[in-house]
Amino acid sequence: MNSLGRLGLGLAVAGAALCFAATASANDRHFGYTYETAVLPPGQRELEVWTTWRSGRESYYSRFDHRMEFEVGLTGQLMTAFYLNFHGLTEQNEEEVRESRFAYDGVSSEWKLKLSDPVADAIGSAGYLEFSAGPSLYEIEAKLLLDKRMGNLLFAANLVGEIEWEIEPEETKHEYVVEPVLGMSYVVSPNFAAGLEVRSENVIEEGEVEHSALSAGPVIAVSDETYWATLTFLPQITDLKSGERDLEGNEKFELRLLFSFHL
Repeated sequence: MNSLGRLGLGLAVAGAALCFAATASANDRHFGYTYETAVLPPGQRELEVWTTWRSGRESYYSRFDHRMEFEVGLTGQLMTAFYLNFHGLTEQNEEEVRESRFAYDGVSSEWKLKLSDPVADAIGSAGYLEFSAGPSLYEIEAKLLLDKRMGNLLFAANLVGEIEWEIEPEETKHEYVVEPVLGMSYVVSPNFAAGLEVRSENVIEEGEVEHSALSAGPVIAVSDETYWATLTFLPQITDLKSGERDLEGNEKFELRLLFSFHL
């Protein structure tokens, strides 16, 4: 299946979810990249499937990142989750030949603590920690989550910090990522919401900013009593360091589909 076919398939899945949505409670997630402060009630469980498609570099590049997540609520303020991570990649090598591979990337453990509520309090807030370990990559990710619901409008902001260690045959490389993410959504009904997400990914290596990619694009979310789904299209606007799009370390766009079932 070519790139346009894969994009069409992703949009069709999201469209089908929208068509079949029935009366529902509020979505667990209204954004593909921006986390909200809500946590699952104690004992409630969800199975969540992630697919992120990244495409468009200086030469041919198409990557699918897949995550299978199991979430469970522990208390009224605390939830945890366990992930299995995979990816598939097709890219053009130096001889201009396209090569494909599929790999297991490891596991992740998530912990999320809600501190205040976006409706009852002046602003919603939560802390988030995620630990990942794979065959050649280790990562610690921390997030400060903020959100606010005012009528049908929902605002969310995350400040994300990551430390990554990449294990190579001769040395271990590490990099830091600082990533502010913003989301705004209009909740049309309990079934459907639409909005905008903005992300700035800043990668720091050896004390210097390697790139600072700014992306922004639309998001839609649908739900019913048994599932919810979110689709975000996030094209790269520019690299804030160079003043033009970075197509060496980043892609022209990302498309992320989240689909979750209540267990």
